Amino acid sequence: MQHDTSTNNESESRSTATGFIQYLLPRLRYYVPVTGWLPVYKRECIVDDAVAGLSVACLLIPQALSYAQAIVRIAPVHGLYTCFAPLVCYTMLGMSRSLAVGPEALISILVGAAVRERSTSFNASDSDAADTAAMLAMMVGFFTFALGFFRLGFIDSVLSRALLRGFVSAAACVIVIDQTPVLLAIDPNSPSTNSTFIFNSFVSGEEEEKSPIETLIHILQNLSATHAPTAIISILSIALLVIFRHVKSRKSASPLLRLTPEILILVVSSTLLSAIFKWDETLGVAVLKDVQGGFRAPQWPATMTLAKLRYYVLSAILISVIGFVESIVIAKTYATKHNYSVSPNRELVALGVANIVGSLFGGWPAFGSLGRSAVNDAAGAKTQLAGLVTGGVVLVTMLYLLPLFYYLPKAVCSSIIVVAAMKLIEWHDIEFILRVRAWNDLGLLLLTFGTTMFVSIEVGTLISVGTSLLLVVKHTTKTRIAVLGRAVVVDPASGQIKQKFRPTNTSDSSSPVHRIDGCLILRIEEGLFFGNTGQLKERLKRVEVHGEMHVHPGEAPRETHATPVVRQDVPDALRCVIFDVGAMTAIDASATQTLLEIVEAYRARGITTCFVKLRESCKPWFTRSGLYNLVGSHHFFEKISDAIEF
Repeated sequence: MQHDTSTNNESESRSTATGFIQYLLPRLRYYVPVTGWLPVYKRECIVDDAVAGLSVACLLIPQALSYAQAIVRIAPVHGLYTCFAPLVCYTMLGMSRSLAVGPEALISILVGAAVRERSTSFNASDSDAADTAAMLAMMVGFFTFALGFFRLGFIDSVLSRALLRGFVSAAACVIVIDQTPVLLAIDPNSPSTNSTFIFNSFVSGEEEEKSPIETLIHILQNLSATHAPTAIISILSIALLVIFRHVKSRKSASPLLRLTPEILILVVSSTLLSAIFKWDETLGVAVLKDVQGGFRAPQWPATMTLAKLRYYVLSAILISVIGFVESIVIAKTYATKHNYSVSPNRELVALGVANIVGSLFGGWPAFGSLGRSAVNDAAGAKTQLAGLVTGGVVLVTMLYLLPLFYYLPKAVCSSIIVVAAMKLIEWHDIEFILRVRAWNDLGLLLLTFGTTMFVSIEVGTLISVGTSLLLVVKHTTKTRIAVLGRAVVVDPASGQIKQKFRPTNTSDSSSPVHRIDGCLILRIEEGLFFGNTGQLKERLKRVEVHGEMHVHPGEAPRETHATPVVRQDVPDALRCVIFDVGAMTAIDASATQTLLEIVEAYRARGITTCFVKLRESCKPWFTRSGLYNLVGSHHFFEKISDAIEF
């Protein structure tokens, strides 16, 4: 008997363990994607992933060095730190097979602007800039992780495309303007060499961070100070990259040509020529020089203080939102192309962890790059293992190969950045806005573009994100209501004449819509909640007075339905209001109370209220609030025609 009992207990324990494993494994594969794809990894994919990883590394390493020294303005090795740890973390936690994570031009300019504009408030030295960038990466990581943890991945859907395009286009121009002094070897802080320049009055004379337009004016004033050898190197470098990009974009380009790493070719050739002919000594060309590599042990940013955390919190939030929106668009694009799914919430968590870990290694915020993701996909990446290969190549470069970049001209680095920035401008989006005559979108685009150019990139970021959220709130708080009238139509199948209830603004000359005297029919076209019922009373009053929703309040009232109280001597005075709530899928307490107050106001004026097609999901709210009894059970109908006949 005891043996049977112990056997039963063991069986129950095994079944419980099996059930727990069956419960855990699907969730583990979802929350830690590497546990899903690595156990079933196919050997034949190794070559494709390795080739893709190497191809991306050839593009990533020169870009990372360039972004570090020319945009963020810290030691070049930190660009590689920004690549290594985020790549490894995203390989483990990310769902996209093609997304190439690392330093990105737009995010780098945001980080550089935040570090430069605010470092003066803390009397920071140049050595503190790297720690500040790492601290910013940690803040971005925690905020991005929090967005994913609380399932706010829908945030990419609430940002206006026009506003983002205006900001991104302005950021591209800012990058080009910011790199021009390096391309021409002009001192950005030198006094003007042309005091009669036409724009002198627009340039601030104070010692503060110049706006992009002021920087451009300063460059134009000092064109005579251009260093000719540096300018020639810059022009040739940009020309080489642009020509390569044009040739590779042609449909007739071979697969081998498409995978040619033109940036690596430019970096290697210019570094060799600079080293052989001593450009820095003979021509006075500025070279990289600061190329101390080595592996950095994980550590907290040394200069992190509560005051700095408060100071940078807005920048961290904006960088997180912009970076995620760019990354998720890329991830969704390639997921659709290869028929697999990505979760925005999981991507937020993966990018958040990647940035937190990256900050411990001295990196700045890292997100997905469209250009490198395109190379990764074109090279045949089959799984996230390609990112691990890229991370391995970055690690080897960081440990052993970085001193080889000593003679790399800074003008070449800036040329790489300028060409990358030119890709950010979406000319086809601007052309589409003009073609469809979307003047509101064009105005929003110009708003963010002008703010970014004439004020600062941070203000432009704030305007683009803030205005997008305000537009979402504006549209959300407006209840979607249609004013219905009666139309007589002929059934094409049976030939019978039927009456239909359609919006009064329907433009159909064959079956005109007529209002019903003394009766106002309103169709609520969405669920009601506290956010979209705040203006419901005012909108109903406007319909009652003017007969239409889209009428300016200052216009004279229309003759019908204009009487504020019921009068027997007015034949068309409002006697009945019918609400078609068939499309109202949900309702909350605030909206229910608002409807209750509306019905009470109509009842006090002697106006009958009816509801049509009330859903079962909303009926409990009507019953518990007393609204159902106030209206009366005999005033709820399945058809509008039944309510009118009643």
